[in-house]
Amino acid sequence: MKLSDAIKELALGAVNAESPVDVMPAEVVSASPLKLKLRNHDKLVIPSDLLVVARHLTEHTEQIRIDGEDKTIRFYSQLHAGDHVMIAAMPGGQSFFVIDRV
Repeated sequence: MKLSDAIKELALGAVNAESPVDVMPAEVVSASPLKLKLRNHDKLVIPSDLLVVARHLTEHTEQIRIDGEDKTIRFYSQLHAGDHVMIAAMPGGQSFFVIDRV
């Protein structure tokens, strides 16, 4: 089964279950480029071009103000190989949203 067919099958299952989003556990198999493996589908690896990652799971900066002084804080919270996450299959199976670590 091709990756695109497997993804469509998962997405159709979510739609047919009257749920527009299917939430599933996954594991990070590669951090760069980001690739996830569904926990119950060892052969299905989701590539980075199909993933949308929540900002709090990325390396990013935030502007804050402390005692009237503007500061920049860098967060190093990106995903690493071996991390366990929850993902949501978006309607149509064209993308997956990485919700959070578990």
